Amino acid sequence: MKVDPRTDMQRCSSLFAVLLCCVQASAQLGDLRLSVLDSLERTPIPGVQVEWGQERRTRTTESGECKVRWDGSAAQAIRLSHSSYRTRTMVLTKEQFERGGLLKVLMVSRITELEPVPVTRPKPEVIFQRTDLHAADLLVNDDGIWVLAYEHPRMLRAEADQGREILRDVRIVLLDSAYAEKASTPVPEEVLGLCRDLHNTVVVEGTTRAFGVARTTDDIELVPFGLEDLRQRVLPWTDSIPGWVLGSTTDQVMPTFDHIAYDPPQDSLQRVCSIVDTFMLQLFRSEYKYLRGPEKVVAMNLASELGVDKEVVAGYMSGFQRNIWFKPVYAPLFVVGDTLLVFDHASGTLRKYDRAFNEGRRSHLPYLDRIQGRHWAGRILQDRATQKLYAIFSRNGYQWLRSIDPVTGAMGDRRSIMYKYPERVQVHNDAIYYVYRPVESLQKRSIYRERIN
Repeated sequence: MKVDPRTDMQRCSSLFAVLLCCVQASAQLGDLRLSVLDSLERTPIPGVQVEWGQERRTRTTESGECKVRWDGSAAQAIRLSHSSYRTRTMVLTKEQFERGGLLKVLMVSRITELEPVPVTRPKPEVIFQRTDLHAADLLVNDDGIWVLAYEHPRMLRAEADQGREILRDVRIVLLDSAYAEKASTPVPEEVLGLCRDLHNTVVVEGTTRAFGVARTTDDIELVPFGLEDLRQRVLPWTDSIPGWVLGSTTDQVMPTFDHIAYDPPQDSLQRVCSIVDTFMLQLFRSEYKYLRGPEKVVAMNLASELGVDKEVVAGYMSGFQRNIWFKPVYAPLFVVGDTLLVFDHASGTLRKYDRAFNEGRRSHLPYLDRIQGRHWAGRILQDRATQKLYAIFSRNGYQWLRSIDPVTGAMGDRRSIMYKYPERVQVHNDAIYYVYRPVESLQKRSIYRERIN
């Protein structure tokens, strides 16, 4: 078979023309530089994805720049996207390509609008609520939560009992850590409330007897003893340290008393410190001059027999504690670590003692200042589980707690109790416990719990 040389020449010419066109087309491709900026700050935006043509893409550098390559023969649509900015689509024109240089592109920040979410504190947790019993009092210790529950109060009271709540048909109930009733037993007489001894053990104060509360395997046992023993041998002792039992000589009448320590093996007492309300003591002693002649003689005779001042005897004889201006001296002692803290409100200072009863540097009590002192409720609480101390404040029915630094006396942040008029407020293991019933509600008085943190 013969091949025509002219045909081969034509084929070569056609192939050369195609290659020439490809080279010319390649030579016409060029780059258009983009600078992508924030529309408000005019700062470069790195990491913007730029897409154009058929699956052609690039990203802006740290300086916010990139290159778009195309031949410029026709307009070119590009798409710019970034997670923090609104996606933008724009068209690059032939004139922009021919002009060259740096083309600035602005992107608008993306504003993510979320649905409004109300931020509220959790509601108090109800840990004891019965349809047949009111909660009157509570005490939290290592055994659990002791609840004094009753059906109704005594409505008719003697004149001496006016202002005291006397409860009838009372039960003592023990709740476990899940607030389920572990045990319950009735109290065989009318009750005034719960007390605690120096070991933080619960004691029931009745109208004729007191009852020690012992936890048995399956039930609760009440051990009766005299009210005089409760007031003279149990309540005066509030805490203990190794080798010593701590208490006070206060009788809630004379505006002075001593904090004392008792050594049981040696059967000896040692004074920790003395508390004196100087102003109230002057009023107390001034009662002598208002006695009649025969009463002064009696006061002098008693003073001689007892070995005390006649003015002191006169203060007791006159019933000074019943005066409307009388306020018992409040200066509780708490054990925190290896330190004894005495809140001496008469002098407005926090007094600190080591376990040898040597006094250290005193600190000011800021909650007694003019502004904060108006709302201080007159109570200091200790969380026996954590040994933290709190001052209680009250205004218009609401109460709040503020922690107290045991070294400096400085106050911590405010922690409000949600409901108005809480009763029997206690703190244990960073939680607030209290008795409450909603106003104008048929609900029985119940026990609520709120976390401090």
